[in-house]
Amino acid sequence: MKRPEHMQRFEQALGSESPGPSLWDLAHALRDEGVSQIDLYFLYEHYHLLFQGDDPKADAITDAMDIIWGGGWAKGRDLYPHELTSEEIAEYRASA
Repeated sequence: MKRPEHMQRFEQALGSESPGPSLWDLAHALRDEGVSQIDLYFLYEHYHLLFQGDDPKADAITDAMDIIWGGGWAKGRDLYPHELTSEEIAEYRASA
């Protein structure tokens, strides 16, 4: 679930001078505040869909999504104890 206060914080991080580190910091903070892996993933995906192609903001968002997704994409920097699966994402998308 995308909460307005999370979206506002995301937009602040994205608009910072260094969006990459700011988005990583936000992902860690939201996780520490109890945001679920799937909710965090969909928050970042929402903005990822807005910034495609060669936009450096798209790269910053994608990099943060990798640590949220977990597994091989995170390269050992996983935020959560298990890797998201395509099934979990499809299930969440269908229920939203």
